[in-house]
Amino acid sequence: MALEDLYNPGCFACGTDNNCGLKLSIEAENGEALTVFALDEKYEGWKGIAHGGIIATILDEVMAWAVISLGHVAVTAALEIRYRSPMFIGKSYRAIAKVKEGKDRRFIVESFIEGIQGDKIAEAKGVYVKVPEEKLSLR
Repeated sequence: MALEDLYNPGCFACGTDNNCGLKLSIEAENGEALTVFALDEKYEGWKGIAHGGIIATILDEVMAWAVISLGHVAVTAALEIRYRSPMFIGKSYRAIAKVKEGKDRRFIVESFIEGIQGDKIAEAKGVYVKVPEEKLSLR
């Protein structure tokens, strides 16, 4: 099964058809992924500040796409996040991820979100486990 057959336009993070979703446009190749984005008020926690769960979602999504860029579908097994600074609604940010290690079915990926000026908002480390091909065809 080809990776493009698995794309879900309803995905909360990157889907183009999800009205509540983030609609992240992600560029990914050679074990790296990048997205540039600005959030609106529907994603805030405290007034004017992005909800921490949304930040976690963005970090997780770019890490997953870094793995996908190597030709694998993988799911999150563990996610560790360090929040460094508030993410403000309406400002532009970028999230970047890179696969640091991959063998057998397991991938270690790191990511971070920064402001356009380079100020770190959050960073994460994730463990992703490859979904066996036979399980992909069960959906």
